[in-house]
Amino acid sequence: MNRRVLGVLSMLLLLLLSSPRGYAFVRESGPGGVGAFWPKATTSINLEVGCPSTPLPQWGPCWTDAVVDAANQWPHPDTAFHFTVQSPTAPTADPCGDVDNIHSIAFRATVCGGRGFGSSLAITYFLLNPATGAFVDADTIFDARGPWTTYSGPLQTNATGATIFDLHRVAIHELGHVLGLDHPDDYGQHVVAIMNRTISDLDVPQTDDRAGAHAIYPTASATAPAAQGALENPQPNSAVSGISTVSGWVCAASQVTLQIDTAVSVPVPYGSLRTDTQATCGTSNTGFGLLVNWNNLGPGSHQVVVLADRVVVGQATVTVATLGTDFLRGASGSATIPFAGHTVTLQWQESLQNFVISGVY
Repeated sequence: MNRRVLGVLSMLLLLLLSSPRGYAFVRESGPGGVGAFWPKATTSINLEVGCPSTPLPQWGPCWTDAVVDAANQWPHPDTAFHFTVQSPTAPTADPCGDVDNIHSIAFRATVCGGRGFGSSLAITYFLLNPATGAFVDADTIFDARGPWTTYSGPLQTNATGATIFDLHRVAIHELGHVLGLDHPDDYGQHVVAIMNRTISDLDVPQTDDRAGAHAIYPTASATAPAAQGALENPQPNSAVSGISTVSGWVCAASQVTLQIDTAVSVPVPYGSLRTDTQATCGTSNTGFGLLVNWNNLGPGSHQVVVLADRVVVGQATVTVATLGTDFLRGASGSATIPFAGHTVTLQWQESLQNFVISGVY
């Protein structure tokens, strides 16, 4: 399938805009609104940018070096995601061609389809699985017309007053798209972020950018603030199957979210009555819970993380067992087993995709 049909477009414009401080990162998403993510919290980048005729003044001597350093700006102690560099490179990979799972970064004179860049400096095309939000492919092209160089600090201009393009900061922005972040200012947000659509004096990821990366790919951090609450179900190192509830409590949060295997964040219904937390929280509307069909994850070990306003509340490694399908239909049956001095009858219940106790003797 051709990239020109499947690609979703993200770009950085050459405009100057300052924004008041805030906190409102935005995620890339597919047609169904599911947030974009790399299932393994990593992807390789295939560098086709080469070297300029004159060594770069910073992060050089080659364009390749500058992009590698830009990629290294995204890893952080509280974020699990990291880029790797594909080696050896695939210099013939076509960023505008078929989906090839080669995440190329290249200079081109035109965008995919032969159109000009217009006021854009670079464009990232990506393809997502519409059901899960998982990235399938991603490619970035920079406008080969330039003028490109590398420098830090405020934007620089030439003798005519035109902005000199810093490839390093533009690469940081485009790699943010590859990571899964969108433009906050496209959604009415007013924040200080290198992921804003407009190029500015910012030359490294900001607090808002890092919050977005952490929200998509969280990792436990010894320095992270503690959220007052608990993940009660499932318990660490437990076995799960069928359909059951991920549940617990949080004293105070504007949003509770669930992530499994550092994948897409799913909002969790929050605020149900938990009178047992009144003494601890000063309120009893603290419960959260979300039904999960463990069959969808497949058998084996999975990591469950619950966050309150992007701070980890609890996490558990669970082992999933399945009957080989997402939802087993039309089955019935029962089994009788001895347990705790009783004879217990287990009956298959399709709605729960599990066995329930139907009798104790």
